[in-house]
Amino acid sequence: MDNLIKNNGIVLLVIIVLPGLFAWLLTIINRQTKANLVNHYGINSQVYCGFLGIIIHELSHLILALIFRHGIQSVRLLKRPHLHPEDESADDLALGYVNHTWNRHSRYQVIGNLFIGVAPIFGCTAALLGLDWLLAPGLFQAIFKLADTPEQPQWAASFHALTSTPTSWWQLLMLLFLTLVIVIGGFDLSPADYQNSAIGLYSTIVIIIVLTTLLTFIGITGWIHTLVTWGLMVAIILGYSLLVSLLVMLVTHLLTNRA
Repeated sequence: MDNLIKNNGIVLLVIIVLPGLFAWLLTIINRQTKANLVNHYGINSQVYCGFLGIIIHELSHLILALIFRHGIQSVRLLKRPHLHPEDESADDLALGYVNHTWNRHSRYQVIGNLFIGVAPIFGCTAALLGLDWLLAPGLFQAIFKLADTPEQPQWAASFHALTSTPTSWWQLLMLLFLTLVIVIGGFDLSPADYQNSAIGLYSTIVIIIVLTTLLTFIGITGWIHTLVTWGLMVAIILGYSLLVSLLVMLVTHLLTNRA
């Protein structure tokens, strides 16, 4: 019984709690970043400063909605918000949208809502890592040196990779610019994103508990160690996004206070 409770707790922690915690922290931080810009430069500043992140945000929703076979009604990857909507039903404060429908009798499509809702967190993180690989390979290697063996992080090897790989000034400048426009616009989950995620959350938890309980009873538990390793790797990578988001929030705070 103790093993059963322990295994279910570990699996839920890795699959649900840990990503959920990072999503919550990233949302709080990046909402503050947008607020810094909007309060000083107007409502459209979040579009001008975060256009690439907004596009990646909506594309992440769209790709996951297609994977989970949701019906796509309308898509707009980027739009300017308006303080005065044209009609009462218009969501003119939105910076983009993916309207989708699903079959409530399909467990697969219902569960998909959870992953569709949080997709931008992983989509934007993947974009940041892709930029590192392209423009700052030393930083990319440093991150994955840590993530490769998360139970015993290779700090020395990671630092060596970071400092021994040459990167030109224009690559660093391009990386900085693209990182800013991704972080400012991409990581902020909307209330609608959370509502969609909640629809699939309970079904996902039930399936996780049922599968983990069944596998524990029949003695198949080796996969839990692999899952924990994977979870630590994801935590390191999301931790990188969290650090970048904090730095961007501080930069926008300083800039707007000077304005």
